[in-house]
Amino acid sequence: MRRLSKLRHGIVNNLEDFLFGVSLLLVLLFLAVMVWDGVEKWVSSLLGIGGESNSKYDVLRAVAFGLVGVLLAWQASISYRRAKAMEDAANAQARATEEQAKANQNAEQGQRQERLKNAIEHLGHASDSVRMGGAYELFHLARDTQGRDAEELRQTVLDILCAHIRRTTGESEYRERHKPKPSEEIQSLLTLLFVREPEVFKGLHINLQGSWLDGANLREARLEKAVLTEAYLRGADLAEADLKEANMTKTHLQGADLTEARMQRACLRRTRMQGACLNEARLNEAKLYWVQMQGAKLMAARMQGASLLHTEMQGADLHEARLQLAMLTDVGLQAARLVKAQLQAATLDGVRLGGVTPEGSSLVEERIRDRIGMSSTLVGTIFQGGLTEQDVASILEAASASDRDPNVLKASLDPHIGEPASDEPESNGVFTDPYIAEEAERWIAEYEQAMSEVPEDDS
Repeated sequence: MRRLSKLRHGIVNNLEDFLFGVSLLLVLLFLAVMVWDGVEKWVSSLLGIGGESNSKYDVLRAVAFGLVGVLLAWQASISYRRAKAMEDAANAQARATEEQAKANQNAEQGQRQERLKNAIEHLGHASDSVRMGGAYELFHLARDTQGRDAEELRQTVLDILCAHIRRTTGESEYRERHKPKPSEEIQSLLTLLFVREPEVFKGLHINLQGSWLDGANLREARLEKAVLTEAYLRGADLAEADLKEANMTKTHLQGADLTEARMQRACLRRTRMQGACLNEARLNEAKLYWVQMQGAKLMAARMQGASLLHTEMQGADLHEARLQLAMLTDVGLQAARLVKAQLQAATLDGVRLGGVTPEGSSLVEERIRDRIGMSSTLVGTIFQGGLTEQDVASILEAASASDRDPNVLKASLDPHIGEPASDEPESNGVFTDPYIAEEAERWIAEYEQAMSEVPEDDS
């Protein structure tokens, strides 16, 4: 390419020299015709522009036209050479700029790598304050980095900090010292990453699997799609937290506060939630399989389209809970409070409603014992009818991200529009027989055991 450019440059220079010579010759011929008589015939013969009858005027005009043409060609050649020179200069400048940008990028990457290395070293220090300084170094590095590599670096930083939380809280000495609540270092880190500055890591993968976070303050935390499998969050404050599509398999949430938490499409498999507060929580399309929820508070919880399989909810408070389109299979609701609960178009299979109470005591143990041997009393619970067009639209909007066909969902809800509300459970798959004292004592013992594991803050 460089050789071709040199060849082109040589041709242009030779052409300009040739045009200059031709223009000079034409000027001399023009002057000769002007000065000497009779020269016009020789010039016309030399240039081949006509016969012997050409007048001086005709020859001068022909020479002038030729001169103008040569000058125009010469000017075009000069313009081309200048434009090419400007293009070459621009390309050279662009290459220099690109090389400088690469040099700056390499320098910046080197600085980032150095900062990353130093921060990681500080994160492993014996001193709490130095470790916290290293964590903040990593956070500021992630926040300040811009460009195409920013997201990759932020994910790397988040992975490092989450690994630090998992490793630190996984040590037996740490768990003994911080039973009621996290250390100041871990709590500060949780607040920084997921509460105070969550936008820095928005949309990135969060892995807190197995972390010991009992009593943690995660109110309004952003934990969407987080991996919380086997994590300990007993007595934690997760009110108004964003837990959409989070994986909470085998997570310990006994006594946790999940008021108004957003848990749509979350996976709760074998999760322990005895005594947890989920009032007004959004559990639309959530999967609750083999979950222990005895004594849980679910007042006005939105559970449309949720799947409950082998879930134990004895003594739970489901006052005004919305369970339309939910699928309840082998669910224990003995002594639960179901006042004004809504189950239109829900699938009920093996649901146990023995001793359901319309009001009941606020204490789980009392509520379970009070209903021993008593048939279910369902006051205000709606199994059929009682829906308006607006209700159906709201339910379908909540299920907008569902994999289920919205037309099928609407078809199952439409028969309940404008029909009188009925508190008679569907006969198929619903058991309303009373339970016995042995069962009640077993449920109470399971609930008390689970709640005894919730750490008390003795600081």
